[in-house]
Amino acid sequence: MPLNTTPPERGRPKAPGRPREFDHSTALTAAMQVFWKYGYAGASIGMLIAEMGISRATLYASFGDKQQLFKQVLDLYEREKAAYMLDALEQPTSRRVAEHLMRGTIELQTNTATPKGSMGVVHSISYAPGDESIREYVAERGRFWRSKLLERFERADQEGDFPETCNPHGLAMLLKAATDGLLVAASSGASEHELNEIASTFLDMWPGR
Repeated sequence: MPLNTTPPERGRPKAPGRPREFDHSTALTAAMQVFWKYGYAGASIGMLIAEMGISRATLYASFGDKQQLFKQVLDLYEREKAAYMLDALEQPTSRRVAEHLMRGTIELQTNTATPKGSMGVVHSISYAPGDESIREYVAERGRFWRSKLLERFERADQEGDFPETCNPHGLAMLLKAATDGLLVAASSGASEHELNEIASTFLDMWPGR
């Protein structure tokens, strides 16, 4: 009787399986949380792939390098977290613009599902040598939003929204500084009640209608 020379099944090397699929949007959201919390410089590749639940190879194949991933994350952040800023610009009066921006900022800071502070503020002050291009990219986004606010207040001024003694450019910068202040206060531990008090006091002093 001939011997069976076929190797046992368990001795055969396994054929490579298909790579585990992942949800692109879920992974990108996870990356946003990492960048938001730790900043661009503080978010290592190892930290990102661990939170995203993917391999290093999948990261580079699906999202590109760290800079490309960050730019996709910032796009997601502006679509999901900063949409209230666009809504504010559509409000009928300068005071409503200011109120919408401040209340939207507070709502974002009191959402327990998101880190404190703003991605723009975090990356403007947290960077390492070699990250200058990312810092400039974030600064450029900030200048874009500031220009939109200036345009809106110039229109408000033309519509008679402000007293003649008021400077619309200065008011736009004042509002920007106030919303940034809310972000800093929230990241420093201010409560929702305290943040709302700040906003209410600011709005009580607003000169526009």
